[in-house]
Amino acid sequence: MTRINYKKLPISELILYTQKADMKATAELIKRIQKDIFTFFCHLCPPNDSVADLTQETLIKIVRNINKLQNIKQFKNWANKIAINVFYDALRKHKKNDNIIEHDEQELNLVEDKASKPTEACQSRELECKIRACIIKLPVNARLAIILRELEGLSYEEIAKLTNTNLGTVKSRISRAREKLQTELANYL
Repeated sequence: MTRINYKKLPISELILYTQKADMKATAELIKRIQKDIFTFFCHLCPPNDSVADLTQETLIKIVRNINKLQNIKQFKNWANKIAINVFYDALRKHKKNDNIIEHDEQELNLVEDKASKPTEACQSRELECKIRACIIKLPVNARLAIILRELEGLSYEEIAKLTNTNLGTVKSRISRAREKLQTELANYL
């Protein structure tokens, strides 16, 4: 009997093994996708929100519902849809508790760029902080659309399908979000 090296398996095979309740495959699948989901929520949520909790909830839902995935090639879109639903659920819960989302630019988590010089690193962090603050200020639907387009690299059609929105609406949300970001960041660019 040969042992399976889960670390070398392509994600499609990990999904198949996970659908067969193979816990080692499930653990490896989670390892591979958790960073992308965490990053997605980091860009989408205000810093006060619990990005780790949203990530964990999304991963749990992915594992619990993986048997419902029929086309393995659609895994990324399917996982994004779950993450979007978790985000909207959290938003609804948050609105019930408090209609005001506070935002403090000082609390933004940034990735340090060790390759650049100190002044470049400082300017880069400042720009990153400002971009993130501007994205957080966007209306939720525009924020989601611009993140799916610019950071996740999805097409307009994929975004429309994921968000159950008309293609024209997606295009206009992204266009308005870009305009707003350009206006807000004019002094930095």
